[in-house]
Amino acid sequence: MNSPHIPQFSEEAIRAGQQDILDKFGILFTGVEEGKASSEMALTDQHRNVYGLPYGGFLFHLADITAGMAFLSAGGNGVTVSGNVNFLRGANRDTKKLICHAVVKKAGRKLFFVDAEVSDDFGNLLSEYSFIFTNVAVES
Repeated sequence: MNSPHIPQFSEEAIRAGQQDILDKFGILFTGVEEGKASSEMALTDQHRNVYGLPYGGFLFHLADITAGMAFLSAGGNGVTVSGNVNFLRGANRDTKKLICHAVVKKAGRKLFFVDAEVSDDFGNLLSEYSFIFTNVAVES
């Protein structure tokens, strides 16, 4: 966000973040509820490698941002500590958008564990993710 104000509460961060993420990255949130988030990202030429397929880094980027929104919606306030990915298959060259679903698996006091999946618009599962977020709102 461009302003010096940093949202202090998850609800505020969710509201501020959704439009900011759409404007900056073209990621549209299609659903956010407690502990869950869904999003999609239209693919452009800048997202594709020399073979016409989406770069794996864009899939990871989409998953990390969507998992972060699920983290916020579960009451977290912090950042990604780690992220792991399994790329399962390449997208079809005709893929027009990527779709991500993320769910909080465990919300601890300091750490939140979030799983995510990215599929193409043909319904093919492309990759699976596990993320850990640190809840910086918790005092030591």
